[in-house]
Amino acid sequence: MDFISIDFETANNNNNSACSMGLACVKGLKIINTYYYLIRPPTLEFGKKNIEIHGITPEDVENKPEFPEIWEEIKDLFEGNIIIAHNAQFDMSVLKSLQLKYDLDIPDFKYICSIPISTKACKGIGNSLQERAEYLEIDMGEHHNAMDDAITCANIVINTINKKKNKSFQSFLNTYTSLPIRNFSELKHQAYMRKSNKFENVNISEIIPDVEELNYSHAFYGKNIVFTGKLSELSRKNAMQIVVNLGGVLKSGVSRTTDYLIVGIQDKSIVAGEGGLSRKEEKAYELLANGFDIKIITEDEFYDLISEKSF
Repeated sequence: MDFISIDFETANNNNNSACSMGLACVKGLKIINTYYYLIRPPTLEFGKKNIEIHGITPEDVENKPEFPEIWEEIKDLFEGNIIIAHNAQFDMSVLKSLQLKYDLDIPDFKYICSIPISTKACKGIGNSLQERAEYLEIDMGEHHNAMDDAITCANIVINTINKKKNKSFQSFLNTYTSLPIRNFSELKHQAYMRKSNKFENVNISEIIPDVEELNYSHAFYGKNIVFTGKLSELSRKNAMQIVVNLGGVLKSGVSRTTDYLIVGIQDKSIVAGEGGLSRKEEKAYELLANGFDIKIITEDEFYDLISEKSF
């Protein structure tokens, strides 16, 4: 395969609650096979907003197989293939959450987010699946149907490659070597997609180091750090204090000089894009796709980096 695109829909805010999944297999820049599954989640607790988004109800999945049974059918597809998703952090987090929930033997594989890929052909266009599809003149089918969204994701990548006049997916990767290709085994997943309250308003100028000596050897020392979203374990102010105590430099917005964007939980009712990305994330992905070395890290990765400090 050139690649396989994937899309999950979930029953509630727990990322192990997958209730549907779509896969689109691409070879020779053509979709050659598709798979669609309705999935019985670990519980039949469905969030009202989730149902409003994808239209799947507990009655639709109560007699469907759970994910381990489905995994037996599809696991060979993940051997040696690159997996692509739109806003891959979410879909990979769902897969990781399922792996942990059911103790599944999911092999390591490489994955890429379709946002930095499609930015090569969609500069200045919003990052949501719908915005990219409309710009590239792709028929989305039924948005938030996992099968249609997986096909749309695949076509976004295919159309991008064609627009950039690359003859194959591999030649596209060879041309754009800065694309963030990641290993699934290294994913710091998000276990929950939670709705948060409005973020606290913190004046960056008020955050000053409260330690006698900065940690000159820390990864954050001298680096420009930006936060987006709400952290589940720390207040924004406390997290910022830890950063400056480690020698980091707080910034309010993403720019070419940003070194780290720390991504917390986004409130989908206030983020700009339908893909669940804040404007800061959208900007960071655009800059990353254009060769700027910005590290976009999850809340768990942030905690790993500050683990030597007490919080």
